[in-house]
Amino acid sequence: MAQNRAEQGSILIFLVASVTLLAGAIVGLLTIEMARAGRARTEVERTMAFTIAESGIDHARVLLGADRLPPSGRIDWSDDGDDNDGDGLVEEGDESMTATVERWWSDLEDNDGDGEIDESDENVARVFASARVGTSTETVTGWLERLDSFLPVSVPAVLTLLDPNSDISFAGNSFQINGKDHPLNNQTQPGPSVLGIATSGTPSQLIAQLSGQQLDNVTGSGGYPSVAAWAPPSSTWFDDLFTAMRPLANLVFTNYTQQYSGKLGNWRAGNYVITYSQGSLQVGGGATGAGVLLVDGDLTISGNFEYVGYIFVTGRIRVTGGGNGQTLRGAIFCGGDVSQTLASSLLDATLKGGIDLIYSSDALFRVRNAMTRYEVAAITEP
Repeated sequence: MAQNRAEQGSILIFLVASVTLLAGAIVGLLTIEMARAGRARTEVERTMAFTIAESGIDHARVLLGADRLPPSGRIDWSDDGDDNDGDGLVEEGDESMTATVERWWSDLEDNDGDGEIDESDENVARVFASARVGTSTETVTGWLERLDSFLPVSVPAVLTLLDPNSDISFAGNSFQINGKDHPLNNQTQPGPSVLGIATSGTPSQLIAQLSGQQLDNVTGSGGYPSVAAWAPPSSTWFDDLFTAMRPLANLVFTNYTQQYSGKLGNWRAGNYVITYSQGSLQVGGGATGAGVLLVDGDLTISGNFEYVGYIFVTGRIRVTGGGNGQTLRGAIFCGGDVSQTLASSLLDATLKGGIDLIYSSDALFRVRNAMTRYEVAAITEP
């Protein structure tokens, strides 16, 4: 009887020990699995945080390209009121990305140690972006290359005639071709004047087409009237500019035969549009615009038309109709037509009415700045 109780006790001890060992194994296995799950979760969080931080660099690129980066250069998704990750929620936990943008081209510092400040090879922005998901935080550094537009920084005149055989005809004395700099508002100081008219031909040929009462309507740098010779950077410069700008057009006309009287941008709203016309184009009737207007053909302006920026025309420019309300603030390049001798009614630049062509470096700068593009050159981790 005593022996049976001893055997039963031994069995009980064995069972308790077995249960304890099994429980320990289960606890150990659970601990291992929990640790593995934690590591997996952490890895997922790190991947998400890294992706969000990279998105911050791309967000900086978009804001720079739209000229909408805050003056502080700081981006903070946690309090910007936007659904930055497209999940339908605003300011939730996974929108913890912050970024700081340093614009090397305008920071008045020698960033590359060559002894020069804000030179052309400092045309980059450095972006520090950091994002947190759960317990994981990832930080990356992005480099954005600033790609200038193909637009000329310096223009020779408010009206440049690229055909050496171009003729001009002005009706009356109510127009002005003014190469003196006129800012769009009073917040910018005027810069140096440019020519009223630049020509790749003989200036005296154009001056001879002005009446005595029209000479003082063409003002700017140089002599009186402000007309002088100018040569393009290369023989293909004008064609190359069209080739480069045409694919960037926001609005395209193809052999448009009606008069366009709508909007081609709005400088007051910071909306600068690249407009390309394949074939001649007629505008007027209260049309307005801002940006770049490229016409692969003739440009006819009839009625009210106001434009801010660059106008490039491969053919003739014809402005018809009396009265005022036809104003350009910026610069015009006219290619003319070298394939035929034009009659007096079809001159390369026929200007009538009270048209005002006014040079504005402020307008051209704003357009170039709006057309500047940015590309991600590199992304590095600490």
